[in-house]
Amino acid sequence: MTSPERLPRLRLQKGREKRVRSGHPWIFSNELQEVPPLAPGVIVAVDGPGGEPMGVGYYNPHTLIAVRWLQRGGDELPERWVEERIERAVERRKALYPGEDCARLIFGEADELPGLVADRYGSSLSIQVLTAGMELLRPRVEETLRSLVQPEVLVRRDDSPMRELEGLPRSVQVVPEGARAEAPVDYLGLKLYVPLEEGQKTGLFLDQRENVKRFVSLLSPGAVVLDNFCYQGVWGMAALKAGAAACDFVDASMTACERVEAALRANGLRSSTVHNGDAFDVLTGLRRDGRRFDAVVCDPPAFAKSKKHLSEALKAYQRLNELAMGLVKPGGLLVSCSCSYHVSREDFREVLRAAAVRSHREAQLLDFHGAAPDHPVVLSFPEGDYLKAAFIRMS
Repeated sequence: MTSPERLPRLRLQKGREKRVRSGHPWIFSNELQEVPPLAPGVIVAVDGPGGEPMGVGYYNPHTLIAVRWLQRGGDELPERWVEERIERAVERRKALYPGEDCARLIFGEADELPGLVADRYGSSLSIQVLTAGMELLRPRVEETLRSLVQPEVLVRRDDSPMRELEGLPRSVQVVPEGARAEAPVDYLGLKLYVPLEEGQKTGLFLDQRENVKRFVSLLSPGAVVLDNFCYQGVWGMAALKAGAAACDFVDASMTACERVEAALRANGLRSSTVHNGDAFDVLTGLRRDGRRFDAVVCDPPAFAKSKKHLSEALKAYQRLNELAMGLVKPGGLLVSCSCSYHVSREDFREVLRAAAVRSHREAQLLDFHGAAPDHPVVLSFPEGDYLKAAFIRMS
């Protein structure tokens, strides 16, 4: 166990303990009393304003999020706390998706391992270490995951901008060096080759797994589909595999478009057109050409990277959904997504309502979902509830 006598002790300011006591896993720098000089990532004990022990976390003097909780109550950690939490997280995912090639094994605060994300893609493992505290724990993390998952290839996806805020360098490393950083997987019944070095997130948007299944369940046989911001084309290819007659794919990345075309061939899927271009421009062009679709999917990247970008992000989401709604046939389906945490569920629903009004269409909300269950949300940590997927029937 960690020894309370050896841990540096920090104390919360008076009146700043309410949110922390409610279960939120972060302490901000302005919530602490005077702090002695400490190295980034050091494990500290945190006391309440009156000196009562509240728990243990790791600390970074250079970030607004100063402490990330590791243990509530008391001021010591069990000797194998890292290993035991990883073991529990991996077992939970095995129970959720038995026999599946792909799963998120560790999801930061939701698994009591803040600053750590780990995804399994077949025989490959992709790890993101996002904080200075977790960087110090990396040897234990990797050793434990190797013993549990036994990956042939391990990819360190340390390229998130968050690392710079933590004072850490950004890089991507494949172990062993020279190994193929492309994982062949079976995902949602599709044969895919996941780019582990340069792909979005860690290679696939695993958080949309259940939403894609729901989308397919709502499609009519022979549907004509439009998949915007398609990346690997999972939404559209799942639709084609389920009996859709045709699908148009749209992405601004030429590399993504080439991957979709290759995946279509690998899966024997035809009747498809891939558009390389800005989604707003492509949608405008399709509308001008009189195209209409039975189902349209809009799954864009986060428009609101921070709170200061919220206003512009809401305008962009509304414009995008106006364009998309104009392309849906009467009685057709729109699936609209946002992965911006700063856009709340209420904000997003209001954007969709306003877009429908401006499109002169009646819109019925059929379903509304978040991320797949291997991305669980801690109820006291709303920041973890980032993904929104609305399933809308257009009149």
